[in-house]
Amino acid sequence: MKKTLILAVDRDDDFGKKADIGSPAVGREANEKAALSLALADPEDSDVNTILAALSMYDEMKRDGYDVEIALICGDPKVGYRSDSIISQELEYVLDTVKPDRVILVSDGAEDEYIYPIVSSRAKIDSVRRVFVKQAPGVEGALYIFMKMLQDDDKRKRFVTPFGLILVVLGIFAMIPDLYNLMSTGNIGHVTGMMGGVLLLVLGLYSLGYAYKMLPRMRLWYSALRNSIRRGNQRIPFTIVAIVLFISGLVIGIRAALDVPEASALYQLIIFSTTVIWMWIFAILCYEGGKFFDLYLEKRQIRHSFIIAALTLFALAFILQGLLDIFALGLGFTPTNELIIVLELMLGFTFAVIAGILQSTFNNMIETQSASMGA
Repeated sequence: MKKTLILAVDRDDDFGKKADIGSPAVGREANEKAALSLALADPEDSDVNTILAALSMYDEMKRDGYDVEIALICGDPKVGYRSDSIISQELEYVLDTVKPDRVILVSDGAEDEYIYPIVSSRAKIDSVRRVFVKQAPGVEGALYIFMKMLQDDDKRKRFVTPFGLILVVLGIFAMIPDLYNLMSTGNIGHVTGMMGGVLLLVLGLYSLGYAYKMLPRMRLWYSALRNSIRRGNQRIPFTIVAIVLFISGLVIGIRAALDVPEASALYQLIIFSTTVIWMWIFAILCYEGGKFFDLYLEKRQIRHSFIIAALTLFALAFILQGLLDIFALGLGFTPTNELIIVLELMLGFTFAVIAGILQSTFNNMIETQSASMGA
């Protein structure tokens, strides 16, 4: 008889985060303990129903005489590559331990498009069981479900972030005409016309701040800033200059694009990009330079990664500048000198090669030092 593995998957590791359950969990007793622990920690978590459905299926197949085993694998609260990598490792361990001929995948249906390819690439999936929780009908029930959903970090980011981004984009585009007229004519009356765009922008920024819990993060940032000022941290002036460069680049880029009102949107985008690219590159370098000097003054350490990052940024800037110039020249926007474009691309690739050589040299130095210390 073929051996069947009933596999429950928790991609965001609610079992570990909320119930402190280690994974993978193999066997009925371990999975029953995991289900009870999570149910006590958070009775409303959908993963409770997922593992209970898997246990119910396990008992039913056992009664019918199947050779069956049950297992739970979990990912990581930071959903993405990291969680999927952990799921892959735990899945391989379970498959080596149980050695099933087929797998029945049990999930809450929320992220099957991510989980299914991982499992199917390593084992034959005969069936997928999606578990949906029955909820109370009516407006109150829907509102309660919605509010509980917003309390979950992953679901809040998934649903609130697109809404916030849409509001931000609409607000910016609604403000651009009146902002341009205000900057061109200096007529304060255009401020009134910007109110709708400002409102949309504020609502969008508030939604994004709510999605990513920006208020608690700002409190932590303020506390860290206050401690840095007391210590005489060198990052602060460099950070201020970096912010000024970033904002100045944004304003200058918008003005440069709007100064050619008869141009197409594509040409205005190219003008904006070529205007801001260097100011933003220097803003990043200024910010990273603050961390570099602060580390050197505090611990007398030279951060080699800063040198490599600086060279890489220059390489990226020259290559992007060259590509934008090629694009503008190809579309007939600007009569850019071909020699300048060639020099920009050559400088970009030269900086990239130097950064790669330095990276390899520093890695060899670190390996040599580690080997000598181990000897």
